[in-house]
Amino acid sequence: MAIFTNPFIEVVNSFNGLPNKPTNSHLSTEMQKRKQQRTVAMYLTMRHILDEVQKLLQPDEKIINLLPMTNEENSQMATGGIMGMYAPQSEETKQYIHDQTSLRGNRLMVFTNQRIIFFIVIEFLDNPKQFFSYNYDQLQAVKLAERKISVPGNEHFWQRDYFTYYSLDFETDDKHVFTEFLTNENGQLFKRNLLTIPAMAHVQISDHVVRPNKFDYVFSNVSLQSKILYVGLPLLLAITLILTLISALFE
Repeated sequence: MAIFTNPFIEVVNSFNGLPNKPTNSHLSTEMQKRKQQRTVAMYLTMRHILDEVQKLLQPDEKIINLLPMTNEENSQMATGGIMGMYAPQSEETKQYIHDQTSLRGNRLMVFTNQRIIFFIVIEFLDNPKQFFSYNYDQLQAVKLAERKISVPGNEHFWQRDYFTYYSLDFETDDKHVFTEFLTNENGQLFKRNLLTIPAMAHVQISDHVVRPNKFDYVFSNVSLQSKILYVGLPLLLAITLILTLISALFE
């Protein structure tokens, strides 16, 4: 479920030391007040989350930066609709739902000097062991493909506004796969990390999905599966229609 007053990205950006863009101009007075309340609560939640993340780090490991993802700005494939449902286990998580009106939509990538730690916020609040770890030495290649989409302009329908996003996909040597659509800001941060974190210097950047073998390329490749569905479904419908017409002619 998309939430117009979700402060997650702004709060995480503040922990990264980034200035926040003014985003409240389109909100009503009541919605602005609600967002301010959510922002305060989210700061407290993030402080607790980072304290828990610190406990996961090795003695020589440190956090570099944070990459936030939400249902509002990124994919809802695994966190929206039925996939977004969640039953809270603790009082803290119940309070988080009350404060944010959010379930599995907010996700976080934590870049350290040794690995990427990824988790869904609400799950991590319930159980700090509920996370995925992608060590850089297990990561050989990353698909980080820039894409553009155009939508009708606000002033004239014949004018187009263009938005940039990134398609992210990788598989580690130990068979962990990650796929997501990133905002332009997400993509720029991920690219900067690839170029500036020494332990990621060996990682190849690709415009297409990279897998170590053909089996993984077929069965863990969301991009390929989407293309097959995009082409195959209309073809199947066309064949079904033709067979139906032929059947009707011979009745």
